[in-house]
Formats: sequence, structure tokens, C-alpha cells
Amino acid sequence: MKTKFNQFILLAFFALLSFTACQNEETQVINPSEQETIVPSSALAGLMSNTTANYGAYDDVLDGSPCFSIDLPVTIVISDITITIESEEDLDELEDLFEQFEGNEDILDFIFPITIIFNDYTEIVIENEGQLENFITDCDDDEDDVIECIDFVYPISFSVFNADFDIIDTVTIENDEALYHFLEELEEDDNALIVSLNYPVTLEYANGETIEVNSNEELAEAIELASNDCDDDDEEYECNEDNIAELLVECPWDIDDEFNDFDDYQITFNEDGTLEISEDDATSAIGGNWELATTDDGLKLILSNLTTFDQDLGGVWIITECDDDELIIERGDFTIELDQDCDDDEVDCSVGEIYESIVECAWLFETNLIDTTVAVYVYFTPDGQILNANADGTESVIGAWELTLTGSHIYFDFEFESEFEVLNGLWKVAECEDDELYLINEDNYIQLYQECDDENPFECYETDGIELVECDEDADGYAVFNIYEAVPDCSSQNTLIISFHTTEEGAVSNTDILEVAQAYSSISNPQAVYVKVALFDNQEEFYIYPVYLISENCSPFECFESFEAVIEKCDEDNDGIEVFDLTVAFSNCTPSAEVVTYHETEADALNGINAILYPEAYTNVYAEQILFIRVQIENQTEIFPIFLYLEDCSQGVCAEGDVDEILAECFWIPTSFNGDDNLIDWVLNFEANSQAVVMTNGETAVTAIYTTSGSADGVIVEFSNITGPDIQVLTGSWLVVECSSEFLHLQNGDINLILERTCD
Repeated sequence: MKTKFNQFILLAFFALLSFTACQNEETQVINPSEQETIVPSSALAGLMSNTTANYGAYDDVLDGSPCFSIDLPVTIVISDITITIESEEDLDELEDLFEQFEGNEDILDFIFPITIIFNDYTEIVIENEGQLENFITDCDDDEDDVIECIDFVYPISFSVFNADFDIIDTVTIENDEALYHFLEELEEDDNALIVSLNYPVTLEYANGETIEVNSNEELAEAIELASNDCDDDDEEYECNEDNIAELLVECPWDIDDEFNDFDDYQITFNEDGTLEISEDDATSAIGGNWELATTDDGLKLILSNLTTFDQDLGGVWIITECDDDELIIERGDFTIELDQDCDDDEVDCSVGEIYESIVECAWLFETNLIDTTVAVYVYFTPDGQILNANADGTESVIGAWELTLTGSHIYFDFEFESEFEVLNGLWKVAECEDDELYLINEDNYIQLYQECDDENPFECYETDGIELVECDEDADGYAVFNIYEAVPDCSSQNTLIISFHTTEEGAVSNTDILEVAQAYSSISNPQAVYVKVALFDNQEEFYIYPVYLISENCSPFECFESFEAVIEKCDEDNDGIEVFDLTVAFSNCTPSAEVVTYHETEADALNGINAILYPEAYTNVYAEQILFIRVQIENQTEIFPIFLYLEDCSQGVCAEGDVDEILAECFWIPTSFNGDDNLIDWVLNFEANSQAVVMTNGETAVTAIYTTSGSADGVIVEFSNITGPDIQVLTGSWLVVECSSEFLHLQNGDINLILERTCD
């Protein structure tokens, strides 16, 4: 809440100084060494405002925006886990939880409404995710103006003066927000105040150290020095001998080595230089001594006189990295991470680990609130239901569950039905093991013991699906498959029944039986069929997985069959004759062939006679002529046509229809862009039916749009929706100034573009 002040008329600051100098002895003058005037809009006022502004980046793990913070407490949901964030310390727990869900994106959902607080402490209520995203998107990232690494130690006070420099009021400030608004009030022209800060004032750095200042000059200097050393991330812990010595004795340390040999051990460093290495709940500990030494090689941790593990853990360790709760120590090529464990009440499992194990299988349920003489087994489903395992092998819903994290404590929120209703409410996880949970609610408890079936009879068969690929011998789109190839060779203590079905529904209901599974002819390409694996003595327990049947054209002539070979040339002399290179027609296919010959008639090609002697330089007979290529692969022979066309290119100008036709033939390469070949790695494939042009350089593929149109100057080719790098320069309208079946010359203003055709 803003502090209200009386309204004053402020004379110009320098006039006030002159006026003060002329006061008579009866005027009450304040000693500048004790009181310092805070001038609105001054550098010092700005530094103080930046120091007291709301630091919106501290909770970026929540909102990812430094422009504002989320008003706490706030409730969020992460992968069906409900978490209440009550303090800044809880944000560290949240970061640890995110690491357990690494790889998942967009896993955090807020329970709206929430309130966001900007750097100037303005608050806005957010009703939904869309509103929040808008504010995040609009963030200009002005958090660098906020100085977060130094704080005022409150309370502090200001003296308020009248025009005669008599003190008329004293304002006490208790927190950052009140000081920020107080300074903001000074900036308002219609509410100008003459105020001075009462010294001494204490400031606290992020590392806990404090400094006392006694003047405006000292205050400004302290804030500026701190702001220069600010790190937007966490303050780096100083790895000196005093800090490490103090840190080591605070709490026990978990040992994390690269071979996981000491995961169950902790080291406790005592102030007298002794240490204990303990394992879990063991009553006896390994003894030894420790000391620190600062050397030219760095800070060393020396472990000596260990009663056990002296070869493994004893000796001189170099401290290579440190933080306020973590140390990295190295001895030769052996590295150990020491993690501080100060929370005596912390359970051994994280909320992520509990969630993963609770839905894994059945749990034996015991509590002091219900007579559980008869064993009660329950299942916790991922969708939040609690199922009771009945004696006949069925399950019935008896309630709902939710896992929540509030502060550093993990809770189960139960909503039971019928005779279990007495268990409704929040139950704190007090103990956690791999297969055991102990929950408490006041003086009551719930004990859960995990009961997992050691063998999954279908484990060997579990898969997302298996692909079978066969050759389409008849080139009709179908093939013959042996579905048994999709059944793994599994051994099991259970007798299993395996069946094949054409639909998933049929697999469930034992219908749609797939006949002759060893030689099944597919009916579509691709086609999914289903394998069902069921227990012989309980066929209601089964597993189903899909098998995808894919027919491939395995003809050795597939490449030759995939397109029509067309060679077009300009009739340069307009005489109907040109020299053609016939080998380019199927240049991408001929390397796979054993024998290739070219013939002027189909009969010659079929009989393998009268081959063209120089196919690289063949002179056509007709303006439109069909030749034939004879191809032999794997002792098989096929004949394919080659079409030769001559065009009148003497004018070098094409109509719109001509441009449409030649663009759709083969591929085009931008060999020159204003004389530069920087786009020569790109290949353009124009699809006439869809007006799409696929542009690729081997690493990036972009699907853009092209259109052609006529104009008074000629044919216009327009490219749009180009999103790839480099190739974006083609966006716009291009005039066709010259064209042939082999190349196009385009202009866009002063820019020239040459496209050359390739059929490879």
C-alpha cells in the first residue's frame, strides 16, 4: 500500500540550497553528514528504485518471463502431480522435479486464476493460459534494470521538510515495495516532497554479507559496485578455505561417484577434524580425519586414517567446483560429487519417483483406522482412481487419489468411498522406500507395501508394432507375407496361445481370424494385422500388438519405370536438327544396369540389333522423335522409350503455358543469383497440379508456393511462403526475360536469376 503524504510546493533544488545558506540562526538546519536530500530523478533515486523493484526473474522456472513474477502461493500441475508453491525455497524443489521429467515439454499447467506482479509492483489477475502467454510474449526483458544482488536492511526512515527546511514528518519504510512506491511518489510533479534519508543505512549482499553506509555518496557507490558484480543466475559460491570449512560441517554429505559404489554412504565432517562415513541405517560408522589446505594447485581436501575404504576414498583430493550445497573433488582421474543433505525430515524418494512406483502394480494396504485383518490390495491408476482387488480377480473403484507437493513435503490427497471414507484427506509421506510407503495424518497412519508380479508373461512380446516388408513381384501393390516372422522366439513358464487377426477389434473378441498366416496375401499397402498372445489357462488375460505389412516394388527396372524420359532442345538454327545426348535420359538409372544400348526403332531394341553407335551425340531425324533404350539387369531385359523434342527458341521468349510446362519437367537449379552461385546447392521441384515448389539443399526441405501469370512485359513467376534460410531471397515476382527447355532467365528489378534444368 502506498504511504500518503501532505502536499508541498517544491522550489528548485539549487534555489533551496541558496535559501538554506541565508537562514538566520533560529532556523533549524539539518547537518548534511546526518541527513542527505534525495533528489527526484537523480542517479541515486534511480539506483534505489532499481534495487527495490520487484525482481521478476527469480521465478522464471514457473513463467519463463523476467518482466513479472507469480504471486505466491500458486498451485500447478506437472504430469498429473499437483504442487503448491508457497515460497521461493519451493522453486528449488520445482527445478529438481523438472529434471525428473526431462525431455517432456509443456508439462506445467497453472490452476487459474493467478496474479502476476510486474517490476513496479503492478498486479494483474490472469484467468487462463492464453492471457498468460500474451504477457510472456509481450515481455521486453527489462529485468536488467532490476538490481537483485543487494538489498536494504529494514526498517529505514526518511525526514520530510517544509520549505523552510524544518522537519515536519518522519516516514518509516519496512520493505522494498513501500520504498519503491515512496521513491515513485517523489517523481510525481503534483506531489513533490523534500526528503532526506536518515543514516546510517545497512545493505545486505546476496552472499549474506552486510555493509553500513553513512551518506548518499557511499550508498550510490555500494549499489553500483554490487550491480556491476550481479549475476543474473545464482551468485557463484566463493571456493575459499574458510567458506568450505564452514560448509563441510553444516550437514552430512551424500557421495556420488562415477561407478555408484558409494551411493548408500554419507560423510559427516566434524569441527574437530574427524569424520564418519555411514551406510544407510547402519549403527556403526567408518572413522577418519579431514583437513583443508590451500596450495598453488588449488584448494585440497585431505582424507586420512580411514578405518575402511582408505584406498578408495583416502588421500588428497582437489576441490575443482563448489556451490553452497555441492562439491566436486578429483584425485587423479577419479571424480566424486558430494551433495549436502541437511533436511532431517526429507523422505528418500522424490515426488516423481513416488508417482512412477505408485502406478506400477498392486499395493498391500494397512491402516490403524480400518480393520485390515483380511489383506487389502489396491491399485493406483494413472488417471487418479483407486481400485480394490476383489477375490474373484476383478477390481472395483473405491476412491480417487492425487499426489501433491506443498513446500518440501509430499502428500497423498485421498477421496475414498463407503467404508474407506474415514481415510479421506491429506496424508503426508513420512517414509519412502523402493517398495514401501508410510503415510501419516495426525496420529494415524497408512502403510503401503508394493506387491508386483515378478514375471510378466507377455514381456517378451511387448512392442509398439513390427514391420514386415516383402517384394511386390507382380507390381500390383500387394505381396505374400509370413506373419509368423513377426512373432519373437520367447520362452515363458506359462502356456500361451498365439492367434492372428485382420482387425484389432477381432483380436479382442477372437473374430476376424487371419487365415494361412504363413502365406498371407495382403489386401492393401500398407496393411495392419494383429497378433494376440493369451494365457492358455486364462484367455481373458492377453496382449495384442500390430504388424504392419509393407509391399515394395522390387523390380530391377523400378527406376526406369518411375518416369518418362524426355529430352528437349532449342532448335538454334531453326532447321529441325540438333545433336542430343541420349545418355542423360536415364542417367540416374543406368548405373544399376549391366548392358544398355540405344535404338531408333522398338523392333531393333527388342531384337538387340542396329544399336546407335554414338548415343552421346545423336542427330535427330524428326523434330519430335521416339527412340528406345534396351536395358539388361540380372539376365532380364526391358525396353523403354526416350522422347526427343525440338523447340523454336530463336526469340528466347515463352508464353505462360510454355513456362508452366517446362517448369514441371525434371528439376531446376538456381545456378546464378545476380552473378553469385551461393544458391547452387538448392534444387527446385515444381508441382504443376498443386502449385507447390519443393526446395531442398540436402539438409533443409521447404515447401513454398509458385504461380505464373501474364503481363504486358511478359510472363511473371511469383514465389511466396518461402521459410527456409538463404533461399528466402527468391520471394517476390520475377519477369521471364528469356527461356528455353533447359534454362530460364528471370528478373526482379535489378536482380537477375538463372534457373537451369536437370533431370538427374
